[in-house]
Amino acid sequence: MISLVTKADLDQYKYIADSVRNSATWPQFVSEAQMLDVKIWLTDPLLNEIVTQESTLPKTISAANQILLDGGSYVYNSKTYLFQGLKAAIIYYAFARFTNRTPYNYTAAGIVIKDSDLSTPATDKQIQRLETEARLTAEAIKCEIMLYLDRNYTLYPLWNDRCCSHSCISNRPFKVIGD
Repeated sequence: MISLVTKADLDQYKYIADSVRNSATWPQFVSEAQMLDVKIWLTDPLLNEIVTQESTLPKTISAANQILLDGGSYVYNSKTYLFQGLKAAIIYYAFARFTNRTPYNYTAAGIVIKDSDLSTPATDKQIQRLETEARLTAEAIKCEIMLYLDRNYTLYPLWNDRCCSHSCISNRPFKVIGD
């Protein structure tokens, strides 16, 4: 499956050093986010349609799917609403996965945590907090997307989970609990 977001897309949301390791591992986390976090609520057919349209050369992505990917504004009941797109959700899901696993290096001798005199590794608790914050942000964006799809279901015939967003939106308080 092709990645719907790139490291360049990530740079618009979060700063990650441009090391070779970061650039090389980012597509793995995007793929996991698409297949394990997004596919379950977006549905296989709709995700497959977007990936297929995005992977053809030249790109043949529909205007509706491009809006779904990028986000933007839309009118519903004479009011204008804003939403972040699917790319933003994938970025935050992938970033949560990336944050949780980046400190560890898998070597022939076992799993190691790279450390030097010039850096101090983050604690497990700090890493978990960053991962949780990214996952909660992704879930909030997911709710925006589901509400957008529910309100614009005529543009997305493959969206068959209408009305699921109402419970999502009503349970959307966003809190990150610190130390």
